[in-house]
Amino acid sequence: MKAVELNMPDEIYKKLENLASQDQQSVSAFALRKLEELARAVEDFKDLEGRGKRGSREKFNSSMAKVLKVPPIAGDEL
Repeated sequence: MKAVELNMPDEIYKKLENLASQDQQSVSAFALRKLEELARAVEDFKDLEGRGKRGSREKFNSSMAKVLKVPPIAGDEL
Protein backbone atom coordinates (compact mmCIF):
# COMPACT_ATOMS: atom_id res chain seq x y z
CA MET A 1 0.00 0.00 0.00
CA LYS A 2 1.26 3.48 -0.84
CA ALA A 3 1.23 6.37 1.60
CA VAL A 4 0.21 9.80 0.35
CA GLU A 5 0.68 13.08 2.17
CA LEU A 6 -2.01 15.57 1.30
CA ASN A 7 -2.03 19.24 2.25
CA MET A 8 -5.47 20.82 2.48
CA PRO A 9 -7.05 23.89 4.01
CA ASP A 10 -8.08 23.53 7.65
CA GLU A 11 -11.77 24.06 6.84
CA ILE A 12 -11.74 21.13 4.40
CA TYR A 13 -10.03 18.90 6.96
CA LYS A 14 -12.61 19.88 9.59
CA LYS A 15 -15.41 18.92 7.17
CA LEU A 16 -13.76 15.56 6.51
CA GLU A 17 -13.23 15.05 10.23
CA ASN A 18 -16.91 15.79 10.93
CA LEU A 19 -18.16 13.48 8.15
CA ALA A 20 -15.78 10.71 9.21
CA SER A 21 -16.92 10.92 12.83
CA GLN A 22 -20.56 10.64 11.71
CA ASP A 23 -19.58 7.38 9.96
CA GLN A 24 -17.52 6.35 13.01
CA GLN A 25 -14.37 6.18 10.88
CA SER A 26 -10.96 7.79 10.95
CA VAL A 27 -10.39 10.68 8.57
CA SER A 28 -7.92 8.52 6.67
CA ALA A 29 -10.36 5.62 6.22
CA PHE A 30 -13.20 7.96 5.25
CA ALA A 31 -11.05 9.86 2.73
CA LEU A 32 -9.80 6.60 1.20
CA ARG A 33 -13.36 5.31 0.77
CA LYS A 34 -14.46 8.56 -0.87
CA LEU A 35 -11.45 8.60 -3.20
CA GLU A 36 -12.26 5.02 -4.23
CA GLU A 37 -15.85 6.04 -4.95
CA LEU A 38 -14.67 9.02 -7.00
CA ALA A 39 -12.22 6.91 -9.02
CA ARG A 40 -14.97 4.36 -9.72
CA ALA A 41 -17.40 7.10 -10.77
CA VAL A 42 -14.85 8.62 -13.17
CA GLU A 43 -14.19 5.20 -14.72
CA ASP A 44 -17.92 4.52 -15.04
CA PHE A 45 -18.47 7.90 -16.69
CA LYS A 46 -15.71 7.25 -19.21
CA ASP A 47 -17.28 3.87 -19.99
CA LEU A 48 -20.72 5.45 -20.51
CA GLU A 49 -19.20 8.20 -22.62
CA GLY A 50 -17.53 5.60 -24.85
CA ARG A 51 -20.76 3.63 -25.18
CA GLY A 52 -22.58 6.84 -26.10
CA LYS A 53 -20.11 7.58 -28.87
CA ARG A 54 -20.75 4.15 -30.39
CA GLY A 55 -24.50 4.79 -30.54
CA SER A 56 -26.42 6.56 -33.27
CA ARG A 57 -29.74 8.31 -33.67
CA GLU A 58 -30.69 5.70 -36.28
CA LYS A 59 -30.17 2.81 -33.84
CA PHE A 60 -32.08 4.70 -31.14
CA ASN A 61 -35.03 5.40 -33.42
CA SER A 62 -35.03 1.77 -34.58
CA SER A 63 -35.18 0.54 -30.98
CA MET A 64 -37.86 3.05 -30.00
CA ALA A 65 -40.02 1.95 -32.95
CA LYS A 66 -40.29 -1.47 -31.28
CA VAL A 67 -41.79 -0.02 -28.08
CA LEU A 68 -45.53 -0.51 -27.78
CA LYS A 69 -47.53 2.69 -27.99
CA VAL A 70 -49.68 2.52 -24.86
CA PRO A 71 -50.81 5.28 -22.52
CA PRO A 72 -48.47 5.92 -19.58
CA ILE A 73 -49.26 4.60 -16.13
CA ALA A 74 -51.02 7.20 -13.99
CA GLY A 75 -48.41 9.54 -12.54
CA ASP A 76 -45.89 8.88 -15.34
CA GLU A 77 -47.37 11.39 -17.76
CA LEU A 78 -45.19 14.22 -19.03
